[in-house]
Amino acid sequence: MSALLARVDGLAEVVRDDVAVVVNLPRLAEQQVPHLFGGSSFEIWTRVDGTRTVEKIADELAEAYEAPRDVVGSDVEAFVAELMALGLVLEA
Repeated sequence: MSALLARVDGLAEVVRDDVAVVVNLPRLAEQQVPHLFGGSSFEIWTRVDGTRTVEKIADELAEAYEAPRDVVGSDVEAFVAELMALGLVLEA
């Protein structure tokens, strides 16, 4: 995944401190429960802004937390794949 990642249009989001609550309004009928992102999922979610790739996000998090890049990279890839499957994120 080397494309830029962006959030889909039509999401409703509330961010407070280090937690984001996201409602996928275009898919509200099938996803009636809001998505809650905290901890590492919050860190990834906030970096999905249309200017970063999966690799860039993984690099930033590995550096910020002094964690092994390969471990962080696979975790970021897995979470981004989940976000894409939920229709929250797309490749820009």
